[in-house]
Amino acid sequence: GKFYLEDPSGTVQLNLSKGPIKFHSGLYTESCFVLAEGWYEDSVFHVNAFGFPPTEPSSTTRAYYGNVNFFGGPSTTSVKASAKLKQLEEENEDAMFVVVSDVWLDSVEVLEKIHLMFSGYAAMPPTCFIFCGNFSSAPYGKTQIKSLKGKKALSQFFILFFINALSRFVFVPGPEDPGPSTILPRPPLADHITEEFRQRVPFSVFTTNPCRIQYCSQEIVVIREDLVNKMCRNCVRLPSSNLDIPNHFVKTILSQGHLTPLPLYVSPVFWAYDYALRVYPVPDVIIFADKYDPFNISNTDCLCINPGSFPKSGFTFKVYYPSNRTVEDR
Repeated sequence: GKFYLEDPSGTVQLNLSKGPIKFHSGLYTESCFVLAEGWYEDSVFHVNAFGFPPTEPSSTTRAYYGNVNFFGGPSTTSVKASAKLKQLEEENEDAMFVVVSDVWLDSVEVLEKIHLMFSGYAAMPPTCFIFCGNFSSAPYGKTQIKSLKGKKALSQFFILFFINALSRFVFVPGPEDPGPSTILPRPPLADHITEEFRQRVPFSVFTTNPCRIQYCSQEIVVIREDLVNKMCRNCVRLPSSNLDIPNHFVKTILSQGHLTPLPLYVSPVFWAYDYALRVYPVPDVIIFADKYDPFNISNTDCLCINPGSFPKSGFTFKVYYPSNRTVEDR
């Protein structure tokens, strides 16, 4: 029942019971980097105030590191360095990304709404549809594999509207989809499940969770995980106002420079792939496909979007326009 500050050189016991402690904005969980203020007495650090390290805008990071590519992908230099890509991005005002989370392929109602969405976009196809899991309304089991394999109905929609000649489709697996339990990063849905679908819809990409998308000069990170709940459950102290939780959450992720700043027993990580969860330098857009209420928050030049759960939020989804960096609720 005791808390300690810890770094590679040792540990210091904390006393969090002396008077009201000032917690600056954020969700303070174990394993977070913190700035603690107080006094040290009898081998115990008595805390007055807690804060997070200040978030560093990506422009500041790049001023130090030049055009090194931290983001990944084929290029050795960062796409931020390309004036040509920046110009293309601004000129293409029709480009849009449609983000939908919890696309339950075993739900008739969800499939009807996707059908409706495709009808609406048939005349003006988006650049990319980002479909996040879970792809089944019940947790993974034998019957789910069958229903995921039976995606013929869905691929018929794609073919029907010819959207797939122009749009990309990105599928990000959810925490209850077939795969290695709760550990991150998650591999893509297995080939034997998606093979037939990929043949029918050639512009579909089944990706890892989290995944990274590069569009012209923009860096976009997508993660499908119910992080807000996990962070709140594991807080040292929950913020007094519930209305502000999305702001506290976004501040925490960006200050920590990591998508899951939680202890490993809460959110296990493949150690060798931890770099896939880092958000330093800060990307342009982070899409948190979380079952929490939808939100759009801009912090430190990073746009953080949560589309919410498609079936549970009355079939809402988000549309992102990269040319002017705006988001619309649909």
